[in-house]
Amino acid sequence: MPVLFASVCDLLDECHRLHIAKKPNARAVFQWFRQHRGFLNAPNTDLAALLSTLLPEKRSDRVYCIKTPTLEKLIGKALMLGASRLVELSLYKRPRQGVDLADCVERILTATPNPLYSEQDQVTVEDIDQVLHGIASNVVWSSPCIRAHQTTSTRDDLHSIYRRLSAREAKWFTRLVLKEYRPLILDSGLIYRCCHPALPLILKVQDDFATAIKTLQTLKSSSSPGFDRYPAVRGKSLTMVEPKLGVKVGRQNWIKGRSIKHCLDMGHGRMSVEDKIDGEYCQFHVSIINGKLQIQIFSKSGKDSTEDRYKLNGIITKSIGFGRSDCTVRHNCILEGELVVHDDVENKILPFHKIRNHVVRRGRLINVDLDSPPRSYENLMIVFYDILFLDHQSLLDVCHSERFHILERTIRCEKGRAELVKRILVDFHRPTGASELRKAFARVITAKGEGLVLKPDQPYFDFHNHKGSLSGSCIKLKKEYIGTFGDVGDFAVVGAGFNSAKARSYQIANLPWTVFYVGCLNNKEEVRRWGVTPEFTVVSAVEVPESLLGMLIVHGNMASIPLDMNTMTKLHIPKGIEADAPLQFAFQNPPVFDMRCFSFDKPGNTGFWTLRFPTVSKIHFDRDFSDAVTFDELQAMARDARATPDLEDSQENLDWIAKLEGADPRGRAMDALSQLTATTMPTPSPRRSRTPLSPSIRSHSGSPEVAGKHFRWPSVGMSVKSLPTPPTSSLPEPERQPTTEQTPGRDRKRKVVVQSPPSSPSVKRRNTATSRSSPTVATGTKRREPLQGVDGNSSQQPTTTRTLFAGAVDAGHSAGTTADDEREDRQQPQATSAREGEKEKKKQGPPFEHTAAVSCLQVTIPSSSEEASQPRRPATKPVCAFAAGKCHLFGSTVLLAASALADSAARSALLEEHGLADTAVDMDEWFAANRFGASAALGIRKSRHRVLILVDTVQMGRETQKVLASVELTRRDLPRKTRGWIAVYDWRVLQHLGVMEDDSVKEKYFDGFQDPWRRWYCGIV
Repeated sequence: MPVLFASVCDLLDECHRLHIAKKPNARAVFQWFRQHRGFLNAPNTDLAALLSTLLPEKRSDRVYCIKTPTLEKLIGKALMLGASRLVELSLYKRPRQGVDLADCVERILTATPNPLYSEQDQVTVEDIDQVLHGIASNVVWSSPCIRAHQTTSTRDDLHSIYRRLSAREAKWFTRLVLKEYRPLILDSGLIYRCCHPALPLILKVQDDFATAIKTLQTLKSSSSPGFDRYPAVRGKSLTMVEPKLGVKVGRQNWIKGRSIKHCLDMGHGRMSVEDKIDGEYCQFHVSIINGKLQIQIFSKSGKDSTEDRYKLNGIITKSIGFGRSDCTVRHNCILEGELVVHDDVENKILPFHKIRNHVVRRGRLINVDLDSPPRSYENLMIVFYDILFLDHQSLLDVCHSERFHILERTIRCEKGRAELVKRILVDFHRPTGASELRKAFARVITAKGEGLVLKPDQPYFDFHNHKGSLSGSCIKLKKEYIGTFGDVGDFAVVGAGFNSAKARSYQIANLPWTVFYVGCLNNKEEVRRWGVTPEFTVVSAVEVPESLLGMLIVHGNMASIPLDMNTMTKLHIPKGIEADAPLQFAFQNPPVFDMRCFSFDKPGNTGFWTLRFPTVSKIHFDRDFSDAVTFDELQAMARDARATPDLEDSQENLDWIAKLEGADPRGRAMDALSQLTATTMPTPSPRRSRTPLSPSIRSHSGSPEVAGKHFRWPSVGMSVKSLPTPPTSSLPEPERQPTTEQTPGRDRKRKVVVQSPPSSPSVKRRNTATSRSSPTVATGTKRREPLQGVDGNSSQQPTTTRTLFAGAVDAGHSAGTTADDEREDRQQPQATSAREGEKEKKKQGPPFEHTAAVSCLQVTIPSSSEEASQPRRPATKPVCAFAAGKCHLFGSTVLLAASALADSAARSALLEEHGLADTAVDMDEWFAANRFGASAALGIRKSRHRVLILVDTVQMGRETQKVLASVELTRRDLPRKTRGWIAVYDWRVLQHLGVMEDDSVKEKYFDGFQDPWRRWYCGIV
């Protein structure tokens, strides 16, 4: 039974009235469908036509090529309007009128109704749908399935429709042709459920109105009588719904992740963390019929784009191995992937804007006038990430992990042509889930990637789970979604435009502008020095949120004039800058907007970098346009943002990890309760590794350091007490000398560090490095030797160098250390010098000290007078025994936290194997010499030089926590620009690094982790 268009207008009018009153329209929609249930359930009712009328934006396959100016002319001709009425019809073009073209049509027909209008011959939904389908079938931009049913309908057929409509019906029909019901928004899910409870789930599998309704009718006829009333019966029948070749499968629900904590709250269990590819979404429908391969490609909007992406046919053919004996696709398959452009020379994916040079739009290249022609080494590539259908079997109810395994067996990767998405698995139920996700996200940001996609290990569509809308949803995590990470700076707004349809979306009376054009100054210095006319290049167009727009109109005090009358500024407007309304007005004194964006892009026919998806976060009323970002600054900003760092693990990566921790609610990382410091410190309990040990430490494999034991981090908030520090002998303190670079051939000595118990748990910041370090005492005439083997116990060694750690552990537990030795040390005659040193420290302020009161002491003692008098030979620089100069620690500064390291011969052997025995330094001494890392931070950022601290989280977990908490407290007061971040690892990372670098070890296993860094990462300070 046909549905009258007047009945649909009743629903649209009521919903629009509720929108103006700011009330929900769900009840009105439900009541309307209940009232017309008899019409809707009739066998000859075209539900697809009704859905196309209520949700015109869903018909992306239909393209009418009718914009507002074109439709205005058609309406004037259809209603045979005179000159005065044509002026009234074009009233929508003027700002501050509050009407659109549809309102103008309603006014005219209210004053002079259509003479052909008759209540006995009203227009039906089917009549309108037939005319619109006929128009779209003759447009080349419509989908092939629409163009396949060409009719003789033309735009002139709209005349007969308009002449049969009432004023109210003509208003909504105008908006239907323009596919623009705003500000009215109808919930598509609600409309589907009101038609039939099973329709929303069917449309997820078959995203086409006609096909889905046909499937619904088939299910109703073949299912038991309780299909319409009982969800259990309906759910059982819906499991039979499968994807259909040639009909696009709907996409999963997507949620934006606003922080690491937000992602962990929404996700659960094992999640697949995939790199988000910056390309064009494609859904590939592949079928083999009579030995021939047929390929159909759908875009994100649902439109059939097979003709435009014909260059991908060869890639798909090779990817599935068609024609080969090992091809796993026997009949058909449906794949999901991303279309990108690959640079074969640099082996990387090129920016998004490069795609338009390789993909045609209905046989022509669009907006490439100012682009450089494609290079021979630039080729299209597909990054596959899911498979939904294989050989007449639906995979929509298969878990993601199993689907990805099937995808791996189906696709044959080819470098630069077809690849699988890069991903890692993160268990959100584990304590390390937040840390692993944070590190993965920081890696993507550092590599200038678009972001991450988090997918639960669940079916693509779960028809059995009714826990809520978030069940099975994927999470998109981008840098710009979090806090202020997307802020790019202040930009001048040089002009504005007006769109009548958009103006109706704002609850602001007499609105003069709806879209604003952002410009960058080209002659900043000339304007400031000589006051010349400012020249701007328009770089983007933005819409302002209603709250900010109202404030701008009230407090902005902006004077605008028509563009052709503007003499205060010179505007260069590229034709590639597009918006809903052209630039019509120029501002005499451009205001300043604080802008944010997702990234930078080169729109077609512009030739320069501009903001991608820009938004306005703030309006500055106290800033001048000359202080905004200039054009050269914008281009430099975009180039820096797109530049990829040479080193994967860099200081920038650590900086982003710290920023992500601060982006969690209240500026505190969500996993901080299980961390060693205020930053990320969750370290998993070490397990026995299956990797072979290096030869030098194979004899120590039975030690607890190598085998490992279970360990739990204590809470950060626990009270920390200082360990007792035994008195240390003191020698007369020499005059301080500046730290200089020492040559390998000269002897060096350790400085004896004397520390007093802390008077207060808080450590205040001092202006000089001397106030942070303890007085030093000379023990001989030789210069300081490098720290070779850090010991947690004070012991006497028969070697040339002796290392003492005061207060690290009980001295009585050290081998070779007796009570007589300690008594002899305490009876040294240098007590007076020690007291003088204490007085000097009180003048300088409290020195830096861990709350555990630890320090490092290494005294150089000649083993014999013969050795002391004999000159040393120049030592060769040690190198890594596994990778030489390519060692992952080559050029790094390794700091040993003495009080957080137990005695271990295995660690000393590993340091020697990696060439670090002579270069690893004590953490306290390095901090004292480098102002706790502030003086070295700039050099670290510039050269990507790595500084890391080694601790023992297995045997000395509490000591590690205390030491690093005290370091974190002290470094907190350093300026952000000079502070930098220092990574903390368990010393057992050296063992796994040896396995990774040793080519003789074929089976690389890191206790189930991807690499040694993730296995033994403790956090940053």
